[in-house]
Amino acid sequence: EKPQAPMMVSQRRRTSPEAPSPPPGRRAFTAREWAVIQRCRTPKQVQDLLRGMPYNREIHGETLRTFRQVVRHGQAHCLEGALVAATILEQHGYPPLFLDLESRDKLDHVLFLFRHHGRYGTVARSRDFGLHGRKPVFRTLRQLVMSYVDPYVDGSCRIKGYGVFDLR
Repeated sequence: EKPQAPMMVSQRRRTSPEAPSPPPGRRAFTAREWAVIQRCRTPKQVQDLLRGMPYNREIHGETLRTFRQVVRHGQAHCLEGALVAATILEQHGYPPLFLDLESRDKLDHVLFLFRHHGRYGTVARSRDFGLHGRKPVFRTLRQLVMSYVDPYVDGSCRIKGYGVFDLR
């Protein structure tokens, strides 16, 4: 059976005409955090950082760790990984964008979304290797999303919808 195409969730527009605020400066980070930011300058380097960490299985209850807490604890789940990627890569000029995939069984997956030479890619952390990030080879957002259909953790392999969120 051919997988159904997910529907795009409309993106919320900024109502203010002001430019987005700049990312936090060097003084907002500890020496250890800044070392991580300086070591990971590209989406691939951030993906490698996240792959090297254990997956946060939230054994002691639900967590929503910030970049600072992930650096301290050394583990992350998908949303925490997206926050780490956004924090690091914003310091290197990437806009802090999230891509949220919603499956039919309501098990969302959150990824950091970026563009390089006009192509879409992601940085992601998951307990399932097939749901990690993607190289920037996708011409459209839909093509990128469809690359997640087969490995998706939902038993039906159905992505019901997706949406982009700009953290600025």
